[in-house]
Amino acid sequence: MLADFPITRIQRSDLNLDKELWNVPHPPQELFIQGDPDAFKIFNQLPEYGLAVVGTRNPQARTCAFLERRIAQLASTPLIIISGMARGIDSVAHTAALKTGLPTVGILGTGLDLPYPKETLPLRSQILRQGGLLISEFPIGSPGFQSNFLYRNRLIAGWSKATWIVEASQRSGALNTARWAREQNRICFALPSFPDDPAFAGNQVLIDRDHAIPFWGVHSLGSAWLSLPLEPPRKQAHLHPSPITPQAASLLAEMQRLTHCQGGAPVSEMLDWALKIGWQPERFFALLDSELKKGRIQDFFGTLISTQ
Repeated sequence: MLADFPITRIQRSDLNLDKELWNVPHPPQELFIQGDPDAFKIFNQLPEYGLAVVGTRNPQARTCAFLERRIAQLASTPLIIISGMARGIDSVAHTAALKTGLPTVGILGTGLDLPYPKETLPLRSQILRQGGLLISEFPIGSPGFQSNFLYRNRLIAGWSKATWIVEASQRSGALNTARWAREQNRICFALPSFPDDPAFAGNQVLIDRDHAIPFWGVHSLGSAWLSLPLEPPRKQAHLHPSPITPQAASLLAEMQRLTHCQGGAPVSEMLDWALKIGWQPERFFALLDSELKKGRIQDFFGTLISTQ
């Protein structure tokens, strides 16, 4: 199947692309691209709609399930999922994008002709069949030196408007992508986890140092794309309005106060408020989810507004 899509060698000067795509450290002079010619139009949507999704090669099952659900929620958006075709989080991100119908781009750290890693060859074929692209700046036959993977990460981050670190230990290569994102003034997200979980130690470092925004759900992406066409939460019909508990009343009152002051209540500010009054995060998000389902709160891409 891969042979059905020849590898095209293109000089930088031959590509009529957005100049911002070349505004990366050490921009490549040529690219090796595999994909249907019609798929080259993806370049015209980068970096504005690029979302880099990266993480460990050995993720936890619950992390993979979370990632698949969140990418499925992006079905109605114009986002393009970019990753590195590695085992683990990269492959899950590419696969979830294909299932959702989102375009996806794999940026490799080897020559495009090398079957590395071998288990991703079926995924490569599927990406090409569904209108995606495989890209490398390394010539045919280039082996997978570790330095190559770290170097190509600047393209994954630079060709995306935002980078999401899904699961990364303290020594994960995904942190290198986060560094490239930071150096190129790109937004970086990291999935929070339980304290002292070594599988997420890298995520926690990024969040603690304010190098990444906590990724609570797809509404968090509102920090990068203010008007993503996400499907609004469905309101449940109630014959009789359910009573407002004291906890819910205080939540709604604080939201109304912030709405009056600044036009809306960001989820992050509401969480800070809840923590200050002694609530646990689980308690806050459970109540928030309940009030959203009851229709007493509306979520506009991460900004909450009380409907009471």
